[in-house]
Amino acid sequence: MRSGDSCVLLCKLYGVCELLLKIRESNIVAIAVNSANPATNPLQGSAPNLWTMGNQLAPVPPFLPHLQALHVVVVGLDAAGKTSLLYRLKFQEFVKSAPTKGFNMEKIRVPLGGSRAITFQVWDVGGQEKLRPLWKSYMRRTDGVVFVVDSAEAERLEEARVELHRIVRSSDNQGVPVLVLANKQDVAQALSVAEVEKMLGLHELCASTLSHIQGCSAVSGLGLQPALEKLYEMILKRKKVLRNSKRRR
Repeated sequence: MRSGDSCVLLCKLYGVCELLLKIRESNIVAIAVNSANPATNPLQGSAPNLWTMGNQLAPVPPFLPHLQALHVVVVGLDAAGKTSLLYRLKFQEFVKSAPTKGFNMEKIRVPLGGSRAITFQVWDVGGQEKLRPLWKSYMRRTDGVVFVVDSAEAERLEEARVELHRIVRSSDNQGVPVLVLANKQDVAQALSVAEVEKMLGLHELCASTLSHIQGCSAVSGLGLQPALEKLYEMILKRKKVLRNSKRRR
């Protein structure tokens, strides 16, 4: 399949989700499903909702987003550890994953203390340069953005900075909360969270954009629970601001 065809299919998939969430379309769109050999895919069979770009068409799958779940998009450069973080959250263990050629999707239930919990509908999108133009398709009307960086790759942080600031400046993402995960803090040569924050220029982000940086590790799970709690807090704060803004009109 040509790369152009893959891009078209990914955009059609997002259109299907918007159709069922907003009932604004009337056409049924097919979705591309991963057809990789289980012997070469370490996640095949163990991750029931793993959907990535492949070479076959299938009917719309039954994992369509729950209307009460918060929509969150996970992006970042390739090899930053996005998928490993996703499955650490989903399965509570480290899952070594292959590079994402399209996207993965999981519902993540995060306890908030006591009997309370929140469900995130998490879309993990491939970070290869040729796939980055597709990020905006997944971010339409998203509740939050999670940007993952590899703390041990200082030489790529400038590239990550450019992509992060491009996301925040986008008119579609104005005010959307951004959680930056400084992954691989368990690696010896990893930069500190403060160093990563400075190199990414988080202080330069728009004042209307709520942001937070958290050190973490997909291997141990370090920092993930407080990071998602903070993301939830920022999402609630933004929703409150939007409600108050509508009342004043």
